[in-house]
Amino acid sequence: MREREVYPNPPIVLMVAEVRHTACEPLDRKQVTRLSELVREELPLPGEEVSYEVQFSSDGAPQPPYAVTTAPRWTTRDRRTALTIRQESLTVETTQYGSYERVRALLELSLRARIAVAPPAGLERVGLRYVDEIRVPTETGSGWPPWNEWVDSALLGPAGIGEDLGLEPAAYQGSVVFSSGDDRAIVLRYGAQENPVVQSTPDLRRPMPPPGPLFKLDIDSFWLPGSEVPEFASDSILACADSLHEPVRGVFESLITNRLREEVLRHG
Repeated sequence: MREREVYPNPPIVLMVAEVRHTACEPLDRKQVTRLSELVREELPLPGEEVSYEVQFSSDGAPQPPYAVTTAPRWTTRDRRTALTIRQESLTVETTQYGSYERVRALLELSLRARIAVAPPAGLERVGLRYVDEIRVPTETGSGWPPWNEWVDSALLGPAGIGEDLGLEPAAYQGSVVFSSGDDRAIVLRYGAQENPVVQSTPDLRRPMPPPGPLFKLDIDSFWLPGSEVPEFASDSILACADSLHEPVRGVFESLITNRLREEVLRHG
């Protein structure tokens, strides 16, 4: 197997590994304490994720009361990597990717801790999501970069139509689903925009770059079971994650140009 090149300046701003399972009862205080002990070495800060479910009336106005749900959450001390355990899923997310091996090790730790405390009955989905924000050198006041020099022209769609009319696209988005016909698929979302795709929040921080144009590549590689719901087992989930990760790099590399590799990812 060819060794993967690790770029000094990767564009990954968020990576998420999500494992969905059959619904479970909320973890009690004792179970949360035990989970904290099991993940403390890598994720030492316990906390909670708070979600609000709002119902809207026919005229669009929010209707009280609002449903509030909480889920236990653990983070690194810099709050750039987090584990969240909800009643129907386990999610590891990071804005400090480093490598797939790092995230895989965190996922393995989290899965084994979940199974040791309260194992779900069945597995319903495994997904790996990579969000890239590609930024390239631009001249001050020059508007949008010539993206065809940095990403594959197939991603630009009809954006060039406006040139004959003296118009410049303000933003554009596209998506495509790739499937090999089995139980795996990849969803690619892409487009150019001004605002960051991923914001920095108190729960999951990221270094924020200066304002400016960027090109988004959002790759979601996922697996869904067939007619049967398989067992929630860490080894099989990790093997599934490995198989989902394998094509992601190929998709990314096929979407960028050699200029981007040389001038930004390797020497930017």
